Amino acid sequence: MKARLLTKLLNNTRYIVNNNNNYIGIGSPLCHDLISVNKKTLEIKYALDTWHQGRKSLTNKENKELLFIWDKLQELINNGEIKNIIEGIDNIENPLLVYTIRDGKLIETFTDKYGYPNTDINGYIMYDNTYFKNKIDAINYGIKECQLGIKMLEENLQNKKNEIIKIENLIKKEKNNLKILNERKH
Repeated sequence: MKARLLTKLLNNTRYIVNNNNNYIGIGSPLCHDLISVNKKTLEIKYALDTWHQGRKSLTNKENKELLFIWDKLQELINNGEIKNIIEGIDNIENPLLVYTIRDGKLIETFTDKYGYPNTDINGYIMYDNTYFKNKIDAINYGIKECQLGIKMLEENLQNKKNEIIKIENLIKKEKNNLKILNERKH
């Protein structure tokens, strides 16, 4: 995704443009997707739109910048430019190599500036704890994440097994209660 191009088209607002699996997010450190665009449907959403009013939810707010972003995104959707932004990658004049781990794979990518809240060449936000200047740090991070994931899943599995045992015991108890009641019936 051409996050840098989209940032320029949005007049370099104070909001962070970022790529996500199914949507483009424009947000802040607190909420990365205050405004989002679904990549398939091209539907624009405002994260704080409790009553699902769409653009109207921004018109009574003091924040003209978010309204500008919404309108500019709609313009890019209407003229088809958004597809080029979604499908492309940024042009970076002085690319800096960075590494991250995604789905157990070491990813080499580029940026123009290290650290958060910058993005890589594909528009993904570079969190300080997930992007690294060298392969070894990225691999060590990936190993740690996998180990923590395995531990969490094993604990979750054990909890589910314990729940099953409790339910099986309750079933046995109820079957025994039913047997006793049926015996008293005669």
